[in-house]
Amino acid sequence: MRKILLYLPIIVGLLIFPMGCDQYLEEDLFSSFGEGNFPNEATVETMVNATHRFMGVLVVNNHRMFWATEFPTPSVHYRFRQVHERNHLSTWSWNNTFTDPAYFEIMDHIWNTIRMSNDIIGLVPDIEMEDTQRQAEIVGEAKFLRAMTYFYAVRLWGGMPIIDKAQTLDDELFPARSSIAETYAFIIQDLQDAASVLPTRSEYTSRGFNAGHITKGAALGTLAKVYLTMAGEPLNDNSNLQAAKDALDQVISSGEYALVQSATPYQDLWDWQNDNNEEFIYAIQKQGTQQNFRGIFGYMTPSDPTEGIWTTTTDFSAGSALDGVPPEFAKWYESHDSGPRYDWTIITEYTLTRDNATHSAGEVFTMEDGDRAQGYIGKYRAVGAELDNNFFCPNNFPVLRYADVLLMHSEVTNELGSADYTGLNATRARAGLPPLSGLSQSEFRDAVFLERDLELTFEQNMLFDMRRRGLEYCKAKLEGFYNPNQNESSPGAGDGYPQDFQFTIEPHRMLYPYPPRELASNPNLEQNPGY
Repeated sequence: MRKILLYLPIIVGLLIFPMGCDQYLEEDLFSSFGEGNFPNEATVETMVNATHRFMGVLVVNNHRMFWATEFPTPSVHYRFRQVHERNHLSTWSWNNTFTDPAYFEIMDHIWNTIRMSNDIIGLVPDIEMEDTQRQAEIVGEAKFLRAMTYFYAVRLWGGMPIIDKAQTLDDELFPARSSIAETYAFIIQDLQDAASVLPTRSEYTSRGFNAGHITKGAALGTLAKVYLTMAGEPLNDNSNLQAAKDALDQVISSGEYALVQSATPYQDLWDWQNDNNEEFIYAIQKQGTQQNFRGIFGYMTPSDPTEGIWTTTTDFSAGSALDGVPPEFAKWYESHDSGPRYDWTIITEYTLTRDNATHSAGEVFTMEDGDRAQGYIGKYRAVGAELDNNFFCPNNFPVLRYADVLLMHSEVTNELGSADYTGLNATRARAGLPPLSGLSQSEFRDAVFLERDLELTFEQNMLFDMRRRGLEYCKAKLEGFYNPNQNESSPGAGDGYPQDFQFTIEPHRMLYPYPPRELASNPNLEQNPGY
């Protein structure tokens, strides 16, 4: 792990670069910190801006986190199944010799976000601020961001070195990894601290703050997700399930959030012009149609102009076509939900505006029930936006939605022995699906996870849901998609995706290998077992 020091030049660079959070954090930015203004009341909001931007870079920038969290699931493939080391993720065969910088960069972004959060947590309480309430809230936001960063890290790699303050040369610069349980304990304390001081969404609004700041609802909802994750593999710790329910009850009873309901609910839910709507609890913010964080959705759309994906007056959209939705996943989704949610989530029909016989998006995978074209992610389409290309996607990226809160509430009540169908049936009803009732505990658990796959797909949840259900669940889930009944001459045959096989996952692959560069820079770090 790299030394995490307080480097002023890095902060200065961030302040010169346009902030991805400017949309909702509109305070003045300083091009440098000099004597007497670092930190003080005039510059402290700038520090919050920088930390929010680091979180945005971690979660969204250049598709890195999307690759790490979506490729091991059935929902996305890289370059239409061409042989590539990133597709080792799809077959759960990754190792610690990857040269692809994508995975190293995730860890870099994690430490950047933690460092900036620590700066705020350590420095802000000692400055003089007239608004002492806001002073406490700023520290609360930083604790939330630090907790969220560690939450991503512990689910990807397991136990992490705990860095809880800005380091100096007098500190231990080569900390060892804490256990998974210790890492979660640290996350829980930060989220509890944040929830105790952060205002509700409406309180922020009434005080003139724009959307996007961390709220009490975001802290409580994330805390509940942490507790639920701990109840699954590898900790199997059910001791905090009631605390998870209590936190979710507070979010639901607050009246601050609701499912978007309308004649076209999914179009309105994902409308980039209203993407801080009542369903978004915490989201990475974008600014207009600017290319903040190099919009990840450009990777998921054809490289040729199309009609019917991004709807603009020119019907133009051009991405890099690196990633696509496998036809077997689209077929699976449609078999469970063929209504408006499916139509908005996955695009399987589109027209190229000019003929190009070699365009890979036109490839057809021959399925047992007929030909299926390569699909694309439609969830984040920017209806009405004038885009030069899809890398300028203006959508916010959801980290926590109210639909997730409702499904977690149904899940935790079931695990506590008294299933509440309210949240589960609410998301189903919006999708036009019939209500469920009379399920056993096991059947209810499966129904909730199925609904999570349908409602939250492409939102970086599926991998973490798979891992917390355990090794056998992951194997069974993947077998269903990597046996797609394709004929032997179809694309996919012979390229590392066998047509009939039992999916084997070695237990150690439930976590990623700790990045070799981190191990080389810190002699006190140990690799995850099995790598």
